[in-house]
Amino acid sequence: MSIKRNEQDVPYIELGEEFKIYVQADEYTDPKLLAKAAAEINETPERVQEALAELRELLKQEPDLHIPLEDDKFLRKFLRACKYDVQKTYQMIQFAYRMKINGKEYYENTPNPSSIRHVFDEGMIWYMPERDADGAAVCVVEVGKKWNTAKVSIIELIAAIRFSVEAALLDPETQLHGMKVIFDTEGLSMAQIAQNTPKHACMILDWAQKACPFRLRGVHVVNNSMLFNILFAIFKPFISKELRDVIFFHNKDWKSLAKHVNPSCLRPKYGGSLAAPEYEGRLLGDFLQLYDKYFDTLDGYGYAEGSQKRKSK
Repeated sequence: MSIKRNEQDVPYIELGEEFKIYVQADEYTDPKLLAKAAAEINETPERVQEALAELRELLKQEPDLHIPLEDDKFLRKFLRACKYDVQKTYQMIQFAYRMKINGKEYYENTPNPSSIRHVFDEGMIWYMPERDADGAAVCVVEVGKKWNTAKVSIIELIAAIRFSVEAALLDPETQLHGMKVIFDTEGLSMAQIAQNTPKHACMILDWAQKACPFRLRGVHVVNNSMLFNILFAIFKPFISKELRDVIFFHNKDWKSLAKHVNPSCLRPKYGGSLAAPEYEGRLLGDFLQLYDKYFDTLDGYGYAEGSQKRKSK
């Protein structure tokens, strides 16, 4: 198991000869994917150009917002998440960058994966090397016994999840197919629950529901205890219906999980048949550090300091 580069110098994690993990790819050109894009997210060559032009005009009304207006890839990532609804895309971009001002503590000390390298070393987050049958990327987050709160704060964990999702979105196919996230809460303790205050929970929910340009195709909670169920009940009123509709609780019922995620892309401990070897968290850390420059660039985008305060007066 190691990190290698292909002929285009794109890095990937090699898990033996059969399994590779990429997060970066070129635009899709396969006719089946183009047809799916047209049917599911209203993406046609004509609509792409129209939407880009309309979105740029709206964003020009935000002179204090520094983002790459001429970068089609950057803008299309948001447009795909909103099915090319330009007004919704505009609102998502506004909300995403207002969060950086209103929630500085979640961004200012975590500009890139290297800044929270120790979180990945703990082995809490994993990309699965196989996509689901519907094309969705699958990511596992272990927030139970693997979460040592003395080493990893909730803010650092949130940043690690954010980097993992945003890195995956470098692949246009993931933008199209979306992501499925499995939260393994085995061994969840009061120490971990105490970290997840209402403020932190609301930040996570706001980011997932209003700011992150990804198609969330499912959140699957496994090994959930009564303690976790109580915690979820407290925050359920703050979760949008759209998000509630894609949250599923399976505990240890792997047949239930298999109804939503194909066992072929799941590890045996989740009732799957994936033959890829498990890899150490440090390997994912090494891999994501290769994208530090990309995240440093993203970290530089946002509203000018004080611009939101001026607007509120």
